[in-house]
Amino acid sequence: MRQYVDQKASAPDALLLFRMGDFYETFYEDAETAARVLGIALTSRSKAGDVPIPLAGIPHHALESYLIKLVHAGFKVAISEQVEDPRQAKGVVKREIVRIVTPGTLTEDALLEQRVDNYLACVCRQGDACGLAFIELSTGAFWVQMTGQQDLINELVRLSPAELLLPEMRIDVEERFSGMVAELTGPGRAIPDLLITRRPAHLFDTYQASERLQKHFGVATLEGFGFRQIDASLCAAAVIIDYLAETQKTSLHHIITLRRRSPQTYVSIDQSTWRSLEIERTLRSGTTTGSLVGAIDRTSTAMGARCLRRWLSAPLRDANAIRQRQDAIAQLLTDPHQLGAIRTEQSKLADIERITARLGVGRASPRDLVALGNTLLAVERIAHLLDDYKRQPAHLAASHESSSNELVSFLAVRCDALCGLTDLAAFLTTSLAPNAPLTLNDGGIIAIGYDDELDRLRSIGTNGQQWLAEYQAREIERTNIPSLKVGFNQVFGYYIEITHTHHDRVPPDYVRKQTLKNAERYITDELKKHETEVLTARDRAIAREVELFDIIRQHVIEQIPALQALASAVAEIDVMAALAYLADAQRYVRPELVDTPAMEITNGRHPVLEQTLAEKFVPNDCRLGLPRETSDAAKNASAANETLVILTGPNMAGKSTYIRQTALLALLAQTGSYVPADAMRFGPVDAIFARVGASDEISRGQSTFMVEMTEAANILNNATEHSLVIIDELGRGTSTFDGLALAWAITEQLVAIRGRTLFATHYHELTQLENLLTGIANYNVAVREWEDQVIFLHRIVRGGTDKSYGPHVAQLAGVPVEVINRSRELLVELESNFSAQRRAPVRSAKRTKKDDQLLLFTDPADDILEEMRKLDPNNMTPIQALEAITSWRKRLGR
Repeated sequence: MRQYVDQKASAPDALLLFRMGDFYETFYEDAETAARVLGIALTSRSKAGDVPIPLAGIPHHALESYLIKLVHAGFKVAISEQVEDPRQAKGVVKREIVRIVTPGTLTEDALLEQRVDNYLACVCRQGDACGLAFIELSTGAFWVQMTGQQDLINELVRLSPAELLLPEMRIDVEERFSGMVAELTGPGRAIPDLLITRRPAHLFDTYQASERLQKHFGVATLEGFGFRQIDASLCAAAVIIDYLAETQKTSLHHIITLRRRSPQTYVSIDQSTWRSLEIERTLRSGTTTGSLVGAIDRTSTAMGARCLRRWLSAPLRDANAIRQRQDAIAQLLTDPHQLGAIRTEQSKLADIERITARLGVGRASPRDLVALGNTLLAVERIAHLLDDYKRQPAHLAASHESSSNELVSFLAVRCDALCGLTDLAAFLTTSLAPNAPLTLNDGGIIAIGYDDELDRLRSIGTNGQQWLAEYQAREIERTNIPSLKVGFNQVFGYYIEITHTHHDRVPPDYVRKQTLKNAERYITDELKKHETEVLTARDRAIAREVELFDIIRQHVIEQIPALQALASAVAEIDVMAALAYLADAQRYVRPELVDTPAMEITNGRHPVLEQTLAEKFVPNDCRLGLPRETSDAAKNASAANETLVILTGPNMAGKSTYIRQTALLALLAQTGSYVPADAMRFGPVDAIFARVGASDEISRGQSTFMVEMTEAANILNNATEHSLVIIDELGRGTSTFDGLALAWAITEQLVAIRGRTLFATHYHELTQLENLLTGIANYNVAVREWEDQVIFLHRIVRGGTDKSYGPHVAQLAGVPVEVINRSRELLVELESNFSAQRRAPVRSAKRTKKDDQLLLFTDPADDILEEMRKLDPNNMTPIQALEAITSWRKRLGR
């Protein structure tokens, strides 16, 4: 118990699993917690005075299954093992905490989601600068970047780390992080299950960071990694290294490099957009099913699935990098049969990344290395299949100005990375038994014929009966005693039995062991030696196998850099093959990149809904950043590009689907993927903004309207002419006229920014902006009315609309008929009264704000009528009258 108390004191924030024989025990508060979370019995071990000590335990062989529950419940778990043989221990068996398991430091497959990265992140602030570092311990990928505070939250939402390291709570430090923590964690927050771990504040100091990182990587300077000076991001990286050393208590051989990530190289996606577009999880269920990832993921390996998610979270900005990925897909599509063969081989691959990581932390099992050896053989077959593609020229887009010689083939580079580990594959497959067990304690790890001494020890057990028969025959011949027998029992071991009849023939080297009624039992030095070998052969064989396995494992550890490069290449090839397969199966096309900030989509389809609705899905076109499609005469009058589309139409007609579809196609295109459309040409965007839907954030004291305005402010302050903006129903959270006024003003500002924008709204008054500002185009979702019914055509057509068909949609939703009929009566009355108010001239000298609000979006004809009333035709010249008429016609759009 003293051991337990001392070890608990060294890990006070962890639940301590204390090894005692065949069980891991917990005591005191830990026992009560374990019993509640794991559903196991709570008992007591003894009494301290009159108070029993709570006790709860789990079998040692079931550790992983219980660890999963504890880690998913948000606990850290310290594992204390017996580090000496109880048979040889003097006094209490020595125990040590060999590892602290936390949500961000998992490496075992059973504890991890196979197709999702599991990040440990750290944030360090120095003044106004924010440094972010994040690592995937189960693969060894380690990144840093500098960012602003709001961008930092967006990055964390996209990464969705399992654990975040922050400085310990001090007044001067906590003020920097309290807002971020509140925004990220807790019920309904961006990352509700995120575990915040506090670290001593002094660990975040600059002067320690360089020394810790240099010591870990074994270098004298970090300039070889591209870092010339220590910044906040490297301080965060050093804190991660320190935390891993403390929790893993083992080597970290697989963390061999540190990379800088620049936000300028990928498309910016804020947290609201990430959630609204349902890229990785749906808003309603929070699952992958129904998300973009769920719809397009055709990867064959867990490595590829994780890589695809990383690509989607960081779409490329550079046109040449996008074209490289497109070229790879185009090459793979030239031979669908060969593509199928590659995917078949990929499905046989083990998770090289995570096996390599377990090698790095000393937890790779025999089965891991067997799987690695078989995987390396399969990789050779994939490389052979890719050789045909390497010899083919990349299919370059017509608009691509670079020659094929200037663009290194994506597939060729990755294919080259697959080669070079043939010897390692042969070594693993010949040294390890094909059916090696998961643990080291059961034997059967090393292949027959690999080690002579091991084969001899194994043969003692398997050939023992044969040896005994041969030995008995030799002794019968030597002693001339035909009834001599060699036997064995659990009490006396091996023996030679001779009846009293032949007592005078017993050789002098026989030592009497036991006397029976009719016989004597003897032992010889040779038989005793055999007995010792037989009884210890299994233990010695297992010890020899452990020794050999450590040598084999160390040999593979030396190949970790090559294995990580191989895993990266396999993952990217898998993504390319999956995207090619998707393009072929779903009729995706290659987008064309252009140098102008434009976007033209012909018969685009929503990548998720088209798979759900199949042939029922209606494709649509999209034109942004292009001149208006009108007659030649009109084009001369309006040469400005249409950068903002005002989309009107009833609910359920498909407005939200259409604008989300456009954003998802842009994201897919900049990932390098083909897209679901007949054709697409676009200029790369620098950011995607989505203000879609509305929800109260009660826990933060924010209403629907506040959320809307916060997201709108983010767009207006950060969007550029190269951004893509989609807005759905802005201004619904306040009064009609307040919302309309704000929507109008925000639209004017978006036109001034000239970013590509889709604005879906029920404020039909906004359609007037097409005639007032250049760069705006009206579109609506077509419907047909028939016998008091509305048929949604789901087609986006030119022009605005002034009807929302609310009662019709309510009727489809099952609202009672009497309510529907009454709403229609009220609708006619309200529209009539509102129209009369708008057209009635305000003659009173005291115009109120309410009057101004009603007349804010009047019909231009109303103003013209007012002007006509004030004119005196008798005092106008013909030229003045003609100018007035011309002005009125222009304002009326005639």
